[in-house]
Amino acid sequence: MDIDAFITANKSIIIAPAGYGKTYTIAEAIAAYTGNKRILVLTHTHAGIASLKEKFNEKHLPTFKYHLDTICSFALNLTQTYHVNKSEIPSGSTPSYLFNYAIEHATKILRAKPIRQSLSAKFDHLIVDEYQDCTIEQHKLILQLSTSLNTHLLGDPLQGIFGFRSEQIVNFEDESFDPFKENIQELDTPWRWINAGNTALGTDLANIRQKLITGQDINLNDYSSIEVELGEKNDYAMPKTNIKSRLFQELKRDAVLIHPNSTSMEPRKKYVIHYPLQLIESIDGKDYYSLCSQIDNNSGQALIKVIADAMRKVCTKTEIDKWINEKGALKHKSSIENQKTIQYLESIVIPLMACKSFALVAKMIEAIIHLPNVFVYRKEFVVDIIKTLDDADKLGLSATESIIRNRNILRQKGRKIMKKSIGTTLLTKGLEFENVVVLDAQDFKDPRHLYVALTRCCKRLLVITNNPILHPYSNS
Repeated sequence: MDIDAFITANKSIIIAPAGYGKTYTIAEAIAAYTGNKRILVLTHTHAGIASLKEKFNEKHLPTFKYHLDTICSFALNLTQTYHVNKSEIPSGSTPSYLFNYAIEHATKILRAKPIRQSLSAKFDHLIVDEYQDCTIEQHKLILQLSTSLNTHLLGDPLQGIFGFRSEQIVNFEDESFDPFKENIQELDTPWRWINAGNTALGTDLANIRQKLITGQDINLNDYSSIEVELGEKNDYAMPKTNIKSRLFQELKRDAVLIHPNSTSMEPRKKYVIHYPLQLIESIDGKDYYSLCSQIDNNSGQALIKVIADAMRKVCTKTEIDKWINEKGALKHKSSIENQKTIQYLESIVIPLMACKSFALVAKMIEAIIHLPNVFVYRKEFVVDIIKTLDDADKLGLSATESIIRNRNILRQKGRKIMKKSIGTTLLTKGLEFENVVVLDAQDFKDPRHLYVALTRCCKRLLVITNNPILHPYSNS
């Protein structure tokens, strides 16, 4: 593609399938820029931030050449800086409401000429990645920014998987895109798979892409580069099935599993029980804010109950029940070894009930997860909560204030995904992994979600399904 034509135009757009070099193109555009201002780069998710940062670091791009942020975070910072009545800004404990408010008000704020001039003094260009995931309101914000910044969009309509939300997603056919389409380019080389030495997989996925666009069935048997394992649901839990042995084999070399259910964590938790996997968490999950709010608003015995109940949801409940009852009281134990454990718990609980301390709450959580035979399903959640509480104690913040701060930092710096993990399309989009296992492929009922799942790998793709012929169009 023509990098100069993309970055020098006042408005431009690139349409590209997954793995065809959008992230690389952004890095190249920044490297080619010779101005004395910075380039503002916006994307949607913490995963997108991490992916872009990795590519920027590979190319040794100096940070003074760009500012990287999510659209929501950028809008929130703008709103918090310029909104006159700060008390009207919603609490961060309801992130979706907060971000919707920020997008709406940031768009209004940008109508002020002095603020647009302030931004154009800092930035010369705006690059927006994963544009297919923009809501109509986010699109309005970007259009407002484009009145003062040279604006460049990258996206792929087949990867627009956030449309399940109530907000309406942008349509690339809308006339508001016409000025951008005057400088449109399309990427046509599957670099992700060429660079990984598996050009055949890139070719097969390109073929699948065309079938998905035209609404055709996908017969996995037609693609020699894709490994297929036939099995029924729940075979993963049975002791001697092909599925279970195959998954253990895959995890010896590291692999990310992608589950079709994005609405419930329970199916993924079952895999974490049976395999050496870590759950990929949503950084703005309501559980984080809910628990921190409960910790802030309770004390004494009620606080101990809050802590125990929260750990029952993320650890082995039956093992916690052996030590703490439903009211939050410690149980009596007769054996010497068990008495030692109870005494240690008492050394935390008694001072915590007398005087609430976030450091002691964190210590209580650590004590619970290290009780005999307790297995932590959601390790990332527990680690993040403990860090949040330690920060609250050190910085003199409430737990809610600390989790908001913690999440904001994570949005900025991004997050690495463990090599043995299980997630969904919503949690892995924008990322790539060497080895991917797509679970229960027959249950993907939207071609966009199936396409995102199949294209996360660069070297090896294993699809587990009860039928090699996929028809993912029920909800499209």
